[in-house]
Amino acid sequence: MRAASLPAHSLFYFLVCFLFICNVLALDASDTYRDADLGQTSYVGGDHNMDPAIVDSSQFGLLWKIPFNNKERFYAKPLVYTPESTGRQIVFLASTQNIIRTVDARTGELINERQLDEPFLQSDIGCTDIPDTIGIVGTPTIDPNTDTAYFYVKTYIANFRTEGEHGVVNGVYKFYAVDVKTLEDIDPFPILVDGSIADNDDRRYFVGGVILQRVSLVQLGNYVYAGFGGHCDLFNYTGTVLGVDVTNGDIVANWAVQTGPHTAFSTDYYEVSGMGGIWHGGSSFATDGSRLFFVTGNGRGHENDGVPASGRSGCKTLGEAAVNLNVGDDGSLSLVDYFQPYDFQNMDGGDQDFGSGGMSLLDPDVFYGTGVTRMGLTAGKNGKIYVLNADDLGGYKMGSGGTDGILQTIVTNRAVFGGAGTYPGEGGYVYYTPVGYPTYVYKLGHDESGKPVLSQVGQSPETSAGRVGVGIPTVTTNKGQAGSAILWMTDPDAGMRAWYAVPGEDGLLKSIPMPQIGGVNKFQRPAFGNTRFYTTDANGVLYCIGSPVNLPLNCTAVDFGDVPLGSSKEAEVTCSVLIPIDEVKYMTVEDDRFEIDNATLPEGPLAEGDQFSIPVTWNLTTADLENTPGASYGYVTPGIKSTPLTIFTTNGVDGYVSELPVSLSGNIVSEDPYFDMTPTTVDFGGLVLGLPGEEPTNSLPFTFANRGSSPLIILGYAYTYDEAVEEGGEESDAVWTNCTQTDGVWDLGEGFTSSNLPAIDAVLDANSELSVTGTFSAVRGVDAYHSYFKAFTDGGDKFTILEGSASTAPKANFSISTAEGGWLPESVLEMDFGAVSPGNTAERIIRICNNGGSPLTITKSKPPVGIITAEVPGVDFHEGQNINIGECAYAPVIFEPEPQQANVADFEVTDSWTLNVNDLDFGVHVVEMVGIVRSDPAGPTYENGTALYTYLGCYQDGPRILPEGRTPDDHVMDISICTQACYDEGYIFAGTEYNYECWCGNNPPPGSRFQPEEDDRCTFTCTNNIDQICGGNGGYISVFYDSSRYTPTDYVFDPDDGPSTVMSIGAYEYVGCYSEVAGRALSDKTVAAGELGGSVDYCEEACRGYKYFGVEYADECYCGDTLKEGSELVPGDTPEDTGCDMQCGGNLTQYCGGGGRLGLYELVDTSTISSSSLVASSTISSSESSTQSVSVSSSSGVDITASTTSSSVASTSDTSTSSTELSSSTTTSSSATPTGPTVVPSAGEFTHIGCYIDSGPRTLHDDDLSTEEMTVELCADFCSGYKYMGVEWSRECWCGNIIDHDGAPAENGCDMTCAGDSFQYCGGSMRLNLYVNETEHASSSSSTATSSASSSTTDSSSETDSSISTSSSSSQEESSTTITTAISSTDYLTTTGTAATSSSTSATEGSTSSSDTDSSTHDVSTSPTAPTSTSAEFSTGTATSSCIPATPTVFECPEANNTLYAADDVVYRIECGVDYTGGDIPGGSKGTGSFKECADYCSTFDDCVVFSFNHWPKLCYCKNNVHTANDYGHVWSGKKLEEEDLGGVTICS
Repeated sequence: MRAASLPAHSLFYFLVCFLFICNVLALDASDTYRDADLGQTSYVGGDHNMDPAIVDSSQFGLLWKIPFNNKERFYAKPLVYTPESTGRQIVFLASTQNIIRTVDARTGELINERQLDEPFLQSDIGCTDIPDTIGIVGTPTIDPNTDTAYFYVKTYIANFRTEGEHGVVNGVYKFYAVDVKTLEDIDPFPILVDGSIADNDDRRYFVGGVILQRVSLVQLGNYVYAGFGGHCDLFNYTGTVLGVDVTNGDIVANWAVQTGPHTAFSTDYYEVSGMGGIWHGGSSFATDGSRLFFVTGNGRGHENDGVPASGRSGCKTLGEAAVNLNVGDDGSLSLVDYFQPYDFQNMDGGDQDFGSGGMSLLDPDVFYGTGVTRMGLTAGKNGKIYVLNADDLGGYKMGSGGTDGILQTIVTNRAVFGGAGTYPGEGGYVYYTPVGYPTYVYKLGHDESGKPVLSQVGQSPETSAGRVGVGIPTVTTNKGQAGSAILWMTDPDAGMRAWYAVPGEDGLLKSIPMPQIGGVNKFQRPAFGNTRFYTTDANGVLYCIGSPVNLPLNCTAVDFGDVPLGSSKEAEVTCSVLIPIDEVKYMTVEDDRFEIDNATLPEGPLAEGDQFSIPVTWNLTTADLENTPGASYGYVTPGIKSTPLTIFTTNGVDGYVSELPVSLSGNIVSEDPYFDMTPTTVDFGGLVLGLPGEEPTNSLPFTFANRGSSPLIILGYAYTYDEAVEEGGEESDAVWTNCTQTDGVWDLGEGFTSSNLPAIDAVLDANSELSVTGTFSAVRGVDAYHSYFKAFTDGGDKFTILEGSASTAPKANFSISTAEGGWLPESVLEMDFGAVSPGNTAERIIRICNNGGSPLTITKSKPPVGIITAEVPGVDFHEGQNINIGECAYAPVIFEPEPQQANVADFEVTDSWTLNVNDLDFGVHVVEMVGIVRSDPAGPTYENGTALYTYLGCYQDGPRILPEGRTPDDHVMDISICTQACYDEGYIFAGTEYNYECWCGNNPPPGSRFQPEEDDRCTFTCTNNIDQICGGNGGYISVFYDSSRYTPTDYVFDPDDGPSTVMSIGAYEYVGCYSEVAGRALSDKTVAAGELGGSVDYCEEACRGYKYFGVEYADECYCGDTLKEGSELVPGDTPEDTGCDMQCGGNLTQYCGGGGRLGLYELVDTSTISSSSLVASSTISSSESSTQSVSVSSSSGVDITASTTSSSVASTSDTSTSSTELSSSTTTSSSATPTGPTVVPSAGEFTHIGCYIDSGPRTLHDDDLSTEEMTVELCADFCSGYKYMGVEWSRECWCGNIIDHDGAPAENGCDMTCAGDSFQYCGGSMRLNLYVNETEHASSSSSTATSSASSSTTDSSSETDSSISTSSSSSQEESSTTITTAISSTDYLTTTGTAATSSSTSATEGSTSSSDTDSSTHDVSTSPTAPTSTSAEFSTGTATSSCIPATPTVFECPEANNTLYAADDVVYRIECGVDYTGGDIPGGSKGTGSFKECADYCSTFDDCVVFSFNHWPKLCYCKNNVHTANDYGHVWSGKKLEEEDLGGVTICS
């Protein structure tokens, strides 16, 4: 046999690295740029400087941690890499939200961050293995030759395979290559891999939505390979290996696991098909450079069905198999060999995935034996560890008696998820961690023929989490030094664990304390850098744990080498001084056999660069191989020993540690023979009797070892059933029975035998081991068995405990609870919650009982985690959970409807829980769950109490789909208020918008405006009820309908049912979009809109007989025989181009012109018009007329007088005339006729400053008016006394004292004419014609604005004689209005048509007098006239003054910006216009009356770090996490400052 050795990596793997991917220009030896090593041995080498003396000391701990986004998780492991060009070691991260980042490995500083494609949504598949988003899941790999990271991204392509933005079949995978230094794409990537056809089955092609990329990527030369599995075995997927040529972006391999005629095949995306997924618990393929090794899960279809088959037989159905693929020179893949367990069909039936444990190729320099040059390992859910010959995997049933023809099967009856760990030093060790059990240690040995055998020799004292997600055991050493191996493990409950990797004499791994972190995410392994490692927890927090580099001394570890028992050996620890040291105080050592003397330490101060030595003696002269009474140190055993020597210093420089551990190690050698037998207990587990095809025996190895330097002789064997030792460890007086041998089989006690015990007088060579196989048989049937087996030698005697049990098969009993607390029959798999309203919950329970004779194991569990959710998902019925004989396990399921929009029609919520157990008669159980969400009624109701108005949906509101505004003055709004208001006035439809607006109408909204709920367009809470939704940001309205008068049709939901131009109707054809002119392009007849609004049909009927008719501004209709001069065809290919894009008020599927645009129709077929209709259409039966004149005069000498006379008829005809005169008192005069609508430059006290965006919460929100009579002058009159006024949507008027939110100048969009005057512009869709009031009384502390049939207002502060007077008269009802307001002609000249850019101003007081004949008043609460930039400065950490100014008395923005506010001993910095997304404290949101109340409220939460106040509506949010800061004018925030931020500064009183 070759001697065991521990290279930093074996020569073999160095050659693989050199030949394939490691021709690296520069790379830090401590980098981890892929998931562990190529062979997946999980030994990551000795270059990470993980010295156990330091790791197991106070110098090793949490260095930093970084939280990221809400619900962002990391299933891909972190990678650690040092680009040559920067020399800066980084951590590369890739998340399920498709975000990639790099952070500084030393400091945690974020270097780069990039959001890639939209992540795939977990809600689209129902499988809950990966919650929320499924973006990047497989661990990337970095090419150190090119600084390129490769990975797969799961995302969507809209309408790719079906209509819609999302959905399973629109899911795709893209392969990315990015530069790790910049995170920018490398050409030609990314590439789409969807649609690629399988090389070994041209029926199968890649569909990204139904498959999951979970396996870590591996690079071989120019090719990167990845494995794909399924989502909870749903959908039509087949396990796949993809290979990509990274030099050109070609897909060079698409190899399918299940192919051929024996496997299931379907073209239905949703029908379960081939399966055989590759997922490995997240670990990578194992490779030796020319071959890929992996294992697969459950498959559909079995080519192997009882007849033995060689691994070279070319089987095409390779579910539940270990697979070996050859990698061709061109990157192609071909099957070489496979292994499929003899009972794989039973494994399929019990969901006992073979593929959950991954595959490992062990270091061939250590793990080998007779006829075996490379060993492989795999394990899975079925409780077996398979030891394979990597060059001959074993095929199917190639062993004796049709069993497995492999090296070894270790039956544990304990499910394994995740791969193996190995340590190639000190003889070779293997580690596995089953779910809910300790980590078990196996050591390499050999049987009498030299065949390699693994024997259990120890375990961890701790038990792993009792649920799926335990990580992969990973081993480091310090420069490959024996005795320095550390075993690392992530745990979803305990966080991080570590042990010395070689178990002690008691068979236990010695624990190393780790810093407490959150439960680590599933199937992780730490990524190691230089003296530190990195991992992420289940909440997406990145942790850096390690030792600081600021050490005062650099001391060499000491290896004493071989030291015989009874002797001693001396060595020296040499230290170099790195900083000035005042004193080396003392030193300690844990193991007193390593003798030191503090008198040998240097005295006095030491300077940087000094050196000193410490002599150490390892004294084994008093050591004994036995427990000798009164011995100083007890007994010792041969083998590697280590201990830390710790030096304590007083440093002359701050910031350096004062304790420095140094490792001391050596090998104790016995010159005499020394016998050892391991493990101390051989647990054969439980045999299940009576199962078809199962052998009622179990065989396990144990080890005989001679650890001495002289040959050892076997003297005999015996067994006893008595206790072999007494309390205190002394041997008992047990009666031993000599073992006998019959036909070559040794009797080791009832039920236990061995066929390869060494013969009596056999000799074990010095420093050798021999594996012995013990077999357990249930010779007396169902019972518990045990025996103490002892071997006698001339090198000492040892015993081990043999134990096992036998029982009948487990038997599952399944049931679901009823609402009354009873249980449904076992055959019922439906769970019905009935109707539940939001805010309430319903609970049902699933019960599984074990009525059999052996433990029942949950082998598959995919719980619901949505609105219907398992109460404790991942814990209740977790995969691997055991249910003991005669016991039951319970899993409550909760149905808790989320807050819903009011009056939503009843709808069903469904989900499922997929379960299976190791009862082969049980089969997969899919519990189908259903609940009905029934919202509480709001507004008018039927007699039975149900809501009259039903929620229709969220719609884009531009132009208005519900024209009648019913917003209350106090802005108090909820669904009840709005629906009641619309109901009282007889409207069919009601809609809420912008938190507090209410709109009514009688026409259904078109489907082209419909917004699916998942798009989250309507998300604004109502001001009077934050549990209800009142529209959304950007002009979205929540619409309700009177269900007694309207039944929804596809029209309101179908996006294709949008408006269109009617091209012909009756005898008329559409001739185009024409410009409107003064006096109307068609002036013979004006038709008033019908009760339900205008439409092309309505106008055609009213204008029959005329040569032309035209529709305009949604509801207007005009008829005429001539087209007035100046009206011209507007060029353009679409309604949006021409402006004829307003939907008809009475039929939203039609276009009815636009603002100043006439949809013109011409008579082309007179034969269809009767003479009677011609006569009727020209008869006038009634008329109304009105005249309005406006005159403006100023000291500039310009007089403008406009007179307009118009008339309208209700049903038949009308005439209209208009005239406009322009006169000037200067020496020149001119007159002109307007040709279309214009922007009113000024009105009343207001001057136009531009067209502004109004797309979020209202730019002006203090008061508003909506009317079909809207003009600029009317709005100016209504907003008198405010600083700003604006007109919008042709009929809306808005007032305010500040420009709120993100109101900003718009380049265009103010193109709608006023409803009351089509020659004026009144804003547009989400566009506001904005006016400013520069007079002194604007925004005064209090003012009263009046509006009546007759009123006059005079400003006493007038400095000019400019005035505007307006009068109007009607022939039926006379009234007069006179408004006289002073304005500055200079202001007019400097601001007309220009956006205001003034700096901050303060409010001034003015006086207003008014007299009304019929007056109504409204109060104006004013605030500062414009945002003010303050000069207050704040410097954290430095006291620039004795105190810092507190928030002003007026606790409002912008005055309070950047000031501090102290609330209940908590100090906040005020940030106006800043909103921090996410991080809301549960129960920490409420309505508050003011910004200050919000601050005081949130200060009561201990974990509040930010509060945000949405000042309209007045809602307060308290947050415990600081996420992304966004600029939102309507949100004011306060950010908590810690003491270190204040630097000792106090708040001024």
